[in-house]
Amino acid sequence: MKRLTLAMTCAMASFAIGLTAPFATADDDHNKRLSVTVSFGAGLNTTGPANHHILPNVIKVKSGGVVNFVVAGFHQVFVYNPGTTPKDIVVPASGTFINDLTNIYYQGLSPAGSPPPGLANTQNRVESVFFDRPGRYLVICNVTSHFRNGMFSFVKVIDCSVPLVSVQLTPLTSLRTPSV
Repeated sequence: MKRLTLAMTCAMASFAIGLTAPFATADDDHNKRLSVTVSFGAGLNTTGPANHHILPNVIKVKSGGVVNFVVAGFHQVFVYNPGTTPKDIVVPASGTFINDLTNIYYQGLSPAGSPPPGLANTQNRVESVFFDRPGRYLVICNVTSHFRNGMFSFVKVIDCSVPLVSVQLTPLTSLRTPSV
């Protein structure tokens, strides 16, 4: 009888652990990405090429989510629709800005000149961009020299209607108990 009780206890414990394991992994960082913060520039304590980067290089967000670009310094956020690559951007031979509006998804605030009404500063700010469709979006700094220094990244928008975890459960009634 003690062996049967021990066997049943072990079986039920294994079953319970099996039920909870998918729930523990279903709530990982990949599934929470409705709001993501991104560094657009290294910070106000850097200048030149050291400040010309976007962190992280690949940004992941669920469809219906928002990417918050924390802009530090003289930068302008440009986001292009899926399918656009850095090679597609037409970079002028001279000038401060690229301003290639072909296939543009979002055009950020210009850091040049006076800020728009209601803003005190356009060089240090947060720009929030909403992504409603899955795909791979190119993000660049529209400042010509910054883009040439490699200041671009990608936002990977994941379709949140696709289930990320699949679980198949066995009903309790299908478990057999050994006869004594």
